[in-house]
Amino acid sequence: MVNKVYSYITSKRTISWLIIIVSGLFVISLYHRYIYIDDAWFGEQAYWFSQLGYVKTSTIIDFYGWDNHLFVYHKLNIILGSILIKLFGWSPEPFRIFTLTIFLFFLFLIYKSIKKNSEQWSGIELYFVMFFVILNPQTILYAYTFRPEILVMSLGFASFLLLFGNQKISKIVLSGILAGTAVLVHLNGAMFVVAGFIILLLRKEIKFSIIFGFFAAIIICFYFYDLQEPGNFDTFLFQIKNWPDDITTNYANEGWISLVLNAIVKLSSEHQRFFWSHDVWGLSAIAIFALVAKGKTLWRKYKELIVYTLVADLSLNIFGSHIAEVNMLLLLPFLALIAAAFLSELKNNANSPVIKSMTVVIIIFQIAVVIFGFVNIIKQHEQITEVSRATLSGFPDNQERILVPYRFVFNELPSKNLISYKTMEYHQVEHGSKFTKEEFLDLAEKLDIYYMVVSSEMYAKSNSMYPWMHAEFSDIDDTYKYIKLRINKDQNTLERIK
Repeated sequence: MVNKVYSYITSKRTISWLIIIVSGLFVISLYHRYIYIDDAWFGEQAYWFSQLGYVKTSTIIDFYGWDNHLFVYHKLNIILGSILIKLFGWSPEPFRIFTLTIFLFFLFLIYKSIKKNSEQWSGIELYFVMFFVILNPQTILYAYTFRPEILVMSLGFASFLLLFGNQKISKIVLSGILAGTAVLVHLNGAMFVVAGFIILLLRKEIKFSIIFGFFAAIIICFYFYDLQEPGNFDTFLFQIKNWPDDITTNYANEGWISLVLNAIVKLSSEHQRFFWSHDVWGLSAIAIFALVAKGKTLWRKYKELIVYTLVADLSLNIFGSHIAEVNMLLLLPFLALIAAAFLSELKNNANSPVIKSMTVVIIIFQIAVVIFGFVNIIKQHEQITEVSRATLSGFPDNQERILVPYRFVFNELPSKNLISYKTMEYHQVEHGSKFTKEEFLDLAEKLDIYYMVVSSEMYAKSNSMYPWMHAEFSDIDDTYKYIKLRINKDQNTLERIK
């Protein structure tokens, strides 16, 4: 019975239909896809780079100089975003279509690597790999979000592929360049430089490892292009050490002892990345289960894949920023290959009923989470550019500051003096506790904010960012999407604008 269920769930026909259905749902989910917070965060940085040639955040004010010059940003990702603005104008679609295009190219890389490298990946079924890549809760969100991870993942995977097969200097040079470029997109890309270098060393290909590292280092040097002026590097360090989220990790140390202790503590927490939320549980569980249940077999056939994955993960922990589930995308192709190799092994094994039963449970769980993810995305559909224009048209056109949800930067950033709630959130982090209404309005007065737009999710019971908002707007139907308010500075109260 178990073998029949497993055979049906993992059959090429079933998996292929699941991939087709999920791909169709993904296309449907793109219609008026809601603006993810990172679309606005990185979008604003790209906008100012396109206008000024450097990055700032005019919507996050009075916070460590960000609104004058922000030095801590994902260099190549923002530069590419600014080019998209120059070519296609200021709106979210070009950013997100760019990410989607990179993801489709990544799928092509996966396809070609399996089809054209039968010796390297002998025994791994392509449709299993595609299943874990496409039926993935992170994929359905971030493949259409302006974040750097999809691009970093694709560059890192391309660098990885060039390390296999018949080696020649040109391939190693290109592999190093791609790994270095991944670092330019996001510093977490250093994981691919370290992993590639270690793999070549383990093969005792010392000459190739030096060439790989040299060309990766040359590309990485471009990351510091805007830190050469006197004081810029000090400002960079100041901003990164005072970041509102804990991204400094192993970098904010007071000496070697502190560095080693922090590294050990962070390494001891690495498992949290793999089980951060249900979005990553499925693939994490199947990959780890694969190494436990069929570790010897997989090690014999795919030793370098496993070593590269482990080194890349450890490097991500040690040299990367904070532990976060979004960074699991950087490991996606390697975990998908390991999981697919595991399923391919089980496919030809008539025994192992317990292993197959557990595998089926994990696969069904993964499918359920993906469906839940689509429901969550589709129910938040919003034509934000029209909504933001209509909402903000009710305010005087006098350049007074308006506090808005971050997504309102599309497409109103050039025409209105917008301040995002990230300003209040980060000052709240600095404050050390949640603002009361009085503290919130005091800060708004200090920052010369005259108006506010409050969205329904902000005053919902489930939202704990600003606890005072729920009581303040409890008499308003939560289907009323946006509330426009004037801040009465004399009486320190809020007045609703009809």
